[in-house]
Amino acid sequence: MVRVKRFIRIGLTIAGLLVVLLFLSRNLIVNGIFKNVTSKVKNRYGVSVTANTVKVKGISTFELQNLLVATSDTLFYSDLFKVRLNPFYLATLKINPKQVDISNAQVKVDKLIALVSKPNPDRPTNENTSQSSISKRLYRLVKAFFGLSTATFNIDNLLLTYSDSTYHGNVNIVKWNYHSNNFTSTVNLNDGGSSSWVRITGTTSKRNNSFTATLTADSNAAFIPFTTPILGIKSSFKKIYIDLKATHIEPGKIEVNFNSNIHSLLIEGNRIAQTPVTIDSCGANLLVKLKPDSYIIDTISNLNLNGFRANVGFEYYPYLNRRVKLKLNTGDNKWQSFFDALPQGLFTNLNGIKVNGTFSYSLQVDVPLTNPDSLTIAPDLRSKGFYVLSYGNTNLAMLADTFTHKAYIDNVYVRDIKVNPKSASYVPLNQISPYLQWAVITSEDGGFYNHRGFSLEGITYAMACNIRERRFARGGSTISQQLVKNIFLNQNKNIGRKAEEILITWIIENTGIVSKERILEVYLNIIEWGPNVFGIREASQYYFGKKPSNLTLPEALYLAYIIPRPTKFRYLFDSEGKLKPFVIENFMFVANKMLVRGNITQQEFDNLTNNPQVVLSGPAKDLLKNEPTTENVEADSDFIELERETN
Repeated sequence: MVRVKRFIRIGLTIAGLLVVLLFLSRNLIVNGIFKNVTSKVKNRYGVSVTANTVKVKGISTFELQNLLVATSDTLFYSDLFKVRLNPFYLATLKINPKQVDISNAQVKVDKLIALVSKPNPDRPTNENTSQSSISKRLYRLVKAFFGLSTATFNIDNLLLTYSDSTYHGNVNIVKWNYHSNNFTSTVNLNDGGSSSWVRITGTTSKRNNSFTATLTADSNAAFIPFTTPILGIKSSFKKIYIDLKATHIEPGKIEVNFNSNIHSLLIEGNRIAQTPVTIDSCGANLLVKLKPDSYIIDTISNLNLNGFRANVGFEYYPYLNRRVKLKLNTGDNKWQSFFDALPQGLFTNLNGIKVNGTFSYSLQVDVPLTNPDSLTIAPDLRSKGFYVLSYGNTNLAMLADTFTHKAYIDNVYVRDIKVNPKSASYVPLNQISPYLQWAVITSEDGGFYNHRGFSLEGITYAMACNIRERRFARGGSTISQQLVKNIFLNQNKNIGRKAEEILITWIIENTGIVSKERILEVYLNIIEWGPNVFGIREASQYYFGKKPSNLTLPEALYLAYIIPRPTKFRYLFDSEGKLKPFVIENFMFVANKMLVRGNITQQEFDNLTNNPQVVLSGPAKDLLKNEPTTENVEADSDFIELERETN
């Protein structure tokens, strides 16, 4: 027994001595670990991490002085970077900061983005390895985020900068102080010369993995830095509220509740709209679920825009059978509440519109990324009692009357076009060759007489094509949408114009403002058909020296074909003035559909097969003669690209 007690005393003595030795040599050990880790970072990422002093204070506080993270340029620098860890987590080799102190630090955001954007040659290529690796990294990232965001931060002068050849902005966190899980901060925002101050207050809870913050502008608005060079927009706000809470953080299962609201949001940028867009309030309430094989936003989530709410759901499966699913459901709403919620500056024609009726809308989109051609879109709009009480800034009923259309090319005004039967240039539909009518419908919008403004088949095909080619290659617009774009909107391709185009088209097609025949008639009389050639009367004379009623089938097919790029018509002909083979191929493709639908007879189709050529006999022939034949190679591919899937 005495011997056992002696062994215990000796063991405790040795253990005590080891603890003392470890404590006394802790700085030496930590410096060794720091050099080893920074060496690995340097070898793997080309990033140098140095510090003049690395030491441990007490048993769980690590202090780095003059910390520098750099590549060829500085990424991060801090006079003092001090981290106090939870001793319990430290004993179990888990990093969970309890307190972080930062003094006189700078982060170069543009350099960090450039570094992260570089391809990683060490990224695993095996699908299973990649899935497991990404899942682990995602878990560590979320764990680290809530570990850091719920720590006690004390910041004295932290500067985040972004600079390029045309822009310089910064975020200067002058002070960030904690007291009893509550924090306050004073931040200066500088967005390309626009400076503003923001006060940040909030609370954190490490136990609940929660983080709440409110950002309030001291002046009328605070401009958000870095959005101009990164997103191509300039934005400002009056107040932002953010609430994050992780309900589960486990390997293989992460669930996070995200709640936010922004007041007085202003967005400026041609990618969104030509005029500044103002949103009184907008926000999101999302339940995010992250699993090894899927990233999901649960359908109980919702978005709100100026008081109008809609439930949303999103699913992304990044590995086997890669696919994206999207769900949207508005529930029952009044139409007026929807129009009142539209942001100012985004729907200028509809601003002030008064309507009656109710509606509900749901949408389901399923996109198999490995096979885009099999994607499905399932919209369901149920409208009851909709009618317009009074129009807003623009009277859409003008389409039913005579009016003057201002023609633009590349947003430059060209001239006025009178939409009036008494005008010498205007041609009623019954005086336009049926060949041309059906050729244009078949080429541009095969379901024109059957849909209510939109072609689901055309949209589905366009989406599949854009996904397959990884660019915006096709638009899927109907003749009704093209008319709305020409009459009421500009030629800019941005989110605002497309959204307003959709709404105006729906109103026109679903309220009986004008008939389908009227839509087609106005469309054929205003569209561009050549260099300073607008409307079918001018087009018929310019190319064939005849009236629209006398156009032949080949001539009609030709005029329908050049609608997407009317000024490049000369590239369709070879050096002998004959149509190139790819044009003839398109003629036969469209004509075959016209035959199947009964728009032309078998005899007319056979005649086209025997002689599909056209002869330019109007002023266009002179331009064709003067055009060098060596410039047509690229044009061939341009026109081939424009061959559309017709309904």
